[in-house]
Amino acid sequence: MAHHLLVYDLAPDYLDRRGEFRDRHLALAWAESEHGTLLLAGAVGDPVESALLLFTDPQAASAFAEADPYVANGLVTKWRVLPWATVVGEQAAGPVRPYSGA
Repeated sequence: MAHHLLVYDLAPDYLDRRGEFRDRHLALAWAESEHGTLLLAGAVGDPVESALLLFTDPQAASAFAEADPYVANGLVTKWRVLPWATVVGEQAAGPVRPYSGA
């Protein structure tokens, strides 16, 4: 399974303004999670400076951002979808193990 990160740059007043839009944002995120295209999502930093959302499909990530009330209402100042070459872990897209020498 491929991985793609949806990266959000947040407005300086994000925390002050998110309350009005949070329920709609979370409903959209949980719907994507239940559909299986959104694996994990959350804010980054303390204080919050950005957000990361881990998707299995780049088109789903773009569609999410385009429908997200945080984006539509200026809480997200910039977003981008980046491929993530995961190599370690049970769900890694391309597992790479150390050479065993055998």
